[in-house]
Amino acid sequence: MFGYVIPDCETVSVQDFSLLRAVYCGICLATKRRYGNLARLTVNYDITAFALLALEAENVTPEFGACRCIGDPRKKPYAKECGTLDRMADVNILLCRHKAVDDVIDSGKKSSPALRMLARPYEKAKAARPDEENVIASGYARLRAAEEAGETSLDRAGDCFAKLLEELMVPSLSGRDAAYSDNMRRLCYNIGKFVYLADAIDDLDEDFTAKRYNPVLAAAPDYEKGGRRGYMERHGDMLRFAVNSTVNSAIARSNALTFTQADGLLRNIIYEGLRKKADELFGADKKLPPPKVYLPRRTAKAFRSAMRAKKAGDKGKK
Repeated sequence: MFGYVIPDCETVSVQDFSLLRAVYCGICLATKRRYGNLARLTVNYDITAFALLALEAENVTPEFGACRCIGDPRKKPYAKECGTLDRMADVNILLCRHKAVDDVIDSGKKSSPALRMLARPYEKAKAARPDEENVIASGYARLRAAEEAGETSLDRAGDCFAKLLEELMVPSLSGRDAAYSDNMRRLCYNIGKFVYLADAIDDLDEDFTAKRYNPVLAAAPDYEKGGRRGYMERHGDMLRFAVNSTVNSAIARSNALTFTQADGLLRNIIYEGLRKKADELFGADKKLPPPKVYLPRRTAKAFRSAMRAKKAGDKGKK
């Protein structure tokens, strides 16, 4: 996946930031345990958001521990091993491998470092999750067919990846009623569609230069190299409508759902994070850098002050 589904860091709370990081680290450690250290490079924030939704759908309350990471020696919380996070680690490997295959086909090359790195993990994940592999393989096959046909409709092109993410949620919905299942599936559908559209907008100049299919360029082909700003002036309204309607649909579906343990974090991601990422894409002159999820200093400072005040108040009561 890509890294477009993240919270608005300027408004995220300390508790929600800690939960996001703990689930991210939980998937990373599950990936290490199942596939080795190198495969941990595939872990991303999109699969973390999907894992949060799966935990909600399955009504699983993860246990937490503290660990150190080679990339960050500070001790930090992580979500301990559970079936949901193991499944997310497997699904992430499958998604990343199919994305790597798609990139190789687009480039006209025979292989890539990512494809070689994922060869063994992919075979193991495919054996462990054959149903999920079939869903992802079928989704990418539909997407490839749409690309080869030069699909000019953003909705039809985005539908392929969106349905893929929707179907991957199905195993988590066992035991849920029809209304909950429908809303959760459609929420995942719209998040998947947002990711697809965001990636297409982000890659405009890169795809134009390489003469690769891009649904945005197929819908409005008058792009010139380095001319992103002018292109947005001409077609920004069309693209904003497509993205904003997708975000609005995701919000509408989330409004029909009750989140428990991750309510604040998921609301932040869906209500604020998606819109902020869209604004970044429309305001950028080039491809966005890798996402950074952080806790603002003022938020951390206010939290520490509140904890000190609470501690002092507790002492005063004794």
